[in-house]
Amino acid sequence: MDDSSSSYFDTVSEVFESWDTIKRIPDYEEVVGLALFDKMFESAPDAWGIFRWRKEDFAKKDPQCVAFAKKFVRMLDLAVHMLGPEMDIVEQQMYDLGKQHQRYGVMPKHFFSMGKALESTLANILGRDFTYKTREAWKDVFHFMSTSMIMGASGSCEA
Repeated sequence: MDDSSSSYFDTVSEVFESWDTIKRIPDYEEVVGLALFDKMFESAPDAWGIFRWRKEDFAKKDPQCVAFAKKFVRMLDLAVHMLGPEMDIVEQQMYDLGKQHQRYGVMPKHFFSMGKALESTLANILGRDFTYKTREAWKDVFHFMSTSMIMGASGSCEA
């Protein structure tokens, strides 16, 4: 992401605004987390191998699955709120997170699936508020984050 342009500011502002809408949903961490993983495994059933749970465990709201889904949303929340003029910090955090995820068996294809799942989840939850501009902003931000994580997982040059 080019943090020197006004388009960067517009992108980050769009993500902040839509994320603030999401956070006003009661129990948003659980709601978004469970919806996100449902979409993830609907589109990428092979991804189940990297988790110790089955899809049915998420559907039944197994307490460990709910806790994991909520933790994922809290990490996303933290990443969203780190966006700003100092993108090197975000990039390094994502790089380090990618190294950690590599140990769990997460592969580049899983990031692609998660991006699609996130887009679909946000579209379902935000409805008409998920405009073309909002969709493109989230795609840009997720691409930046996932690319940094994939670089970390592959051990490519330090972020």
